[in-house]
Amino acid sequence: MATGWIKSLHCKSNAVDDVVYPRTPSSSSAKKPLLSSVYCGHTSHAVKDVFPFPKCPSSSSSLPKKRRPNTGRKPKPGLAHPAASPAAGLVGPARSDPFPTLAELPAGHSSRRVVEIIFSSSWSSSSSGAAATFPGEIEMLFRVHNPVRTVARFEEHRAAVRAGASRSDDARCAADGNEMMRFHCGVGGGVVYDAGVTCSVVRSAGKKVVGVRTFAGSGGAHASGGGGAGRRAMLVCRVIAGRVRAESDTESQVESVSRGDGELLVFDPTAVLPCFLIIYQL
Repeated sequence: MATGWIKSLHCKSNAVDDVVYPRTPSSSSAKKPLLSSVYCGHTSHAVKDVFPFPKCPSSSSSLPKKRRPNTGRKPKPGLAHPAASPAAGLVGPARSDPFPTLAELPAGHSSRRVVEIIFSSSWSSSSSGAAATFPGEIEMLFRVHNPVRTVARFEEHRAAVRAGASRSDDARCAADGNEMMRFHCGVGGGVVYDAGVTCSVVRSAGKKVVGVRTFAGSGGAHASGGGGAGRRAMLVCRVIAGRVRAESDTESQVESVSRGDGELLVFDPTAVLPCFLIIYQL
């Protein structure tokens, strides 16, 4: 049986030199290589392909890969993304900011033209009620985008008014809560720049009453804010008036009081939802 020895394993330029030299009695001095030089650079002549060398399973690639056992566990509900609600696209994404946002309507916009006509045509004196032309100029007009929570409270108030009207046989309140479009100017004519309604303390039938003052005409709302010339702001609002009583009636359980001259005092501020903000100059 032939024996061999390894003289050297030298890799220079990816080559293997002097791989195996067998020693025989007939030719002890001459050394004839059994294998020619093998180059590591050729993929067909790798060191592992040389048969006289024993193969060692040292490579991690030759080991069989362990398969992870299938435990059948389902992902935790908290880690999965929740499915979008079908109503999410209707009400829009809820905002952490509790304040309304404004979007200016440019001149010539269809909604702006309608609001301008209503605002200008309803300008009248609060004392005589005679029709008058708006003497000033509308500088800017904004659409109010209310937070989802504000709109939800508005609709909850409507549902409560409708439930109470079903027991009192009030057809208008039972239908939509007696909703109407009203003007609101606040105190001083400038406190509604942030599109928020303000409550006022007024005297009604000899008593102090707290509520939101709304008006059927823009002129009456302007007068309630102090009147006068200069730059002013006014809101056009949706109002759930509910059951309305006269100012002299102090016994009826109602949601608002009619104080004359087109003024309606609404007790619950959640029943007033701003829709448009008008900036005008007199």
